[in-house]
Amino acid sequence: MAQNEVLYRLVVFDELDDPHKVRDLFSEVTGAHPADAMQWVAKVPGLWPKILNEGQTRRLIDGLYELEVAAEAWRTDAFPDISRPRTIHEAACLDGGFRVTGLRGEPTHWVPWDKIELIAAGKIAAEDEFRDVTPPGWVNALSTGFRAAIGRAPRTARKSRSLRVPRDPIGEVIIVRRDPRLAFRIIENQMNFGYLGDRLAPSAAENFPKLVGDLRRFARSAFITPSTDALVANENLDDFEFASSQSLVDYATLRLLWSWYRRDRDAQEGTGEHRTLT
Repeated sequence: MAQNEVLYRLVVFDELDDPHKVRDLFSEVTGAHPADAMQWVAKVPGLWPKILNEGQTRRLIDGLYELEVAAEAWRTDAFPDISRPRTIHEAACLDGGFRVTGLRGEPTHWVPWDKIELIAAGKIAAEDEFRDVTPPGWVNALSTGFRAAIGRAPRTARKSRSLRVPRDPIGEVIIVRRDPRLAFRIIENQMNFGYLGDRLAPSAAENFPKLVGDLRRFARSAFITPSTDALVANENLDDFEFASSQSLVDYATLRLLWSWYRRDRDAQEGTGEHRTLT
């Protein structure tokens, strides 16, 4: 690729009726092996992992349009980057906006509600904990004494066994603001929920959905992801459990792009065409 060539990222929003045709399209245009292309197609909706030149991008956008698959391309220098959200530990949902405070209680950010454009919450899978389990010392001593009394050699010490302790998934929410674009992350078990006042519950697991519900209620112009609705309603959470914090960020990015795409599509409704190369 030429040094000054314009490069693009391509995102597909629709689930696919015919994944094999989409696989063939990407394989033909990008030169990817069909098996590699199919691995990505199986994960659609999503972002094509490789950067594309303008010729490849236009061929893919046109091909997806012919297949009636909603897709969009972004210049790499304009692509929204929320990959490093700022983790906050104390904040409050107030009538006028979202207030973030620092470790010493000093105000660090103030976001009017009409500046919040996306809220994406979900549960992050936690790895099970393994604890060493060894028998009590008196059991070993008793066993050794008994074997000596009957003339048998003491057993060699048993290796400790591990006890698997399942851990509940941890709630996280990504909040994206505009002008300037910033992303904040709140982690369920790392958050001070003091602003809840009389609504404060004994556990973070109970307080976290209240915080997300407040964000959802106040930020009326924000795009609320389906995972956020499910968490607030405490339903279908298995469908929105993410493998990692980065998986939630990737999901939030995709939903942010989708919200813009839907807005632009609705604005152009009636033109009969919506092929986007941004």
